[in-house]
Amino acid sequence: MKLVLQIALGVFFGTLTSQLTVDSWHTHQQTLAKTAADKLRSDQERIRIEQGERIRSLLLQGRKGNTPSAGFVPDDAQGEIPKEKR
Repeated sequence: MKLVLQIALGVFFGTLTSQLTVDSWHTHQQTLAKTAADKLRSDQERIRIEQGERIRSLLLQGRKGNTPSAGFVPDDAQGEIPKEKR
């Protein structure tokens, strides 16, 4: 009977230890996956912000290069016509 109890306790503790080991391994792998996903997300966010800045600077450069001349009046301009054009 004593041998049966020793075997039963050995199986119980072995099973318990293996289950705890597997659970800790899964937790570790989930932590690594979450860290990698967070890093990827932050890298993508950084790249998106940099692209936005580049686009904004290109748009501003384009506007600076296309300055209208002094006598330029857009077609859809509303307001009073200058005296020399009347």
